[in-house]
Parts: sequence; structure tokens; C-alpha cells
Amino acid sequence: MIDFYCWQSGNNRKIYMMLEETGLPYREHVVNLRKKEQKAPAYLAINPNGKVPAIIDSDGPGGKPFTLFESGAILIYLAEKTGKFRPQDKRAWFDIVQWLMWQMGGPGALFTEAAFFHERKGEPGNDYSLDRYTKEASRLLCVADKRLGQSEYIAGPEYSIADMALWPHCGSVGRFGGSLDAYPNIRRWFKLVEARPATTASGEKTDAIRKMSAAA
Repeated sequence: MIDFYCWQSGNNRKIYMMLEETGLPYREHVVNLRKKEQKAPAYLAINPNGKVPAIIDSDGPGGKPFTLFESGAILIYLAEKTGKFRPQDKRAWFDIVQWLMWQMGGPGALFTEAAFFHERKGEPGNDYSLDRYTKEASRLLCVADKRLGQSEYIAGPEYSIADMALWPHCGSVGRFGGSLDAYPNIRRWFKLVEARPATTASGEKTDAIRKMSAAA
């Protein structure tokens, strides 16, 4: 059993996508960021960084419980655990790993910062930061669009954890005033991933958390 400590954000949705794709049994534990539950001592014992997602695998390496945080590390771990979305060919595997790392250091981080400054558009002293992060976000989208013009999926011909990692962030570009209209290859890929049943299920999960938090 996987205990999944989660919230409604894109970093959490990618873990939902992997759990649904692999069929691993899991329990959700919603960590309400608005109530600062991620800062509670009990949760910090699970993730000392005080963020979500995190998991505890009751059947970890050696048959013992194993705790893990950071979305990219969780995706790799679940791929290794199940053997799914993890090709045995080392070249293919490290193609996936490199695009996963690119997502974590690029769109995963930069799109959030671009959205932060976009929400503060017009505030004194905000223009430079908004311009910087918006331009970098656009550059990263160009990188992804070029790659997806050469390959069916971001890391090669097969769907992988790199796609799961990137997809939620490409769906959030409107938060910084962006659009996928200028990126036809991303749009093609985005619809391809969107059509997967596990992607739909992951959306239902995060929507349920969003509604619950709004009602609380």
C-alpha cells in the first residue's frame, strides 16, 4: 500500500497520474496547504522540506516501509518498483531521466515563478521579474515544442514518467498569461496525454481536493 500525502497542485497530479497508470493500491492523505498542515511536526517527520507530495510505501526496499518526497524522485521510485514506464534499455531510460530532470529544473520551477509575478502585474518593482520569468517560460516552451516535433512523446516514442511530470505544468501556462496556441507540437502531445484514462482520473482526484478545500 502507498500512503500518498497530497494537495491539488500539478506536482501532486503527476503522482496521481503514475499511481493510476500503474494500478498500485494507495491511500490519500490530503495535506491542506492553506491551513499550513505541511508545517506540522508530524508531517515534517515525513517530509522535512515541508512540501507535498510525499509517499510512504509499506512494502519498500527489503520489505520495509520507505518514505520518499520530491515528485521526480517519487516517479522514478514508482517506475523502478513496478517496472512500468521504465525501459530496460539504459539509453532509453536515461533519455527519460534527463527530460524528467529538465522538467524539474525548468518548467516545474520557472512556470510557478512566472505565475507568481504575473499575479502581481502592475505592482511597483515587479516589471523586471515578470519580464525575466515570462521570457524564460516561453523559451522552455519552445524547447519542448521543438522536441515534440521530433518525437511522439517528450523522451522518445513511448509514454513515460517524463510526460507525466511535464503535462500538468503545460496545462497551467495560462497562470502567467501564456497559451499553447503558438506551440502546435505541444498541443498535439497535450491532447494525446489528456485522453489517457489515468489522466482523467488524476483530474477527478485533484478537483475533489480543490472542492473540499474551497468548502472548508
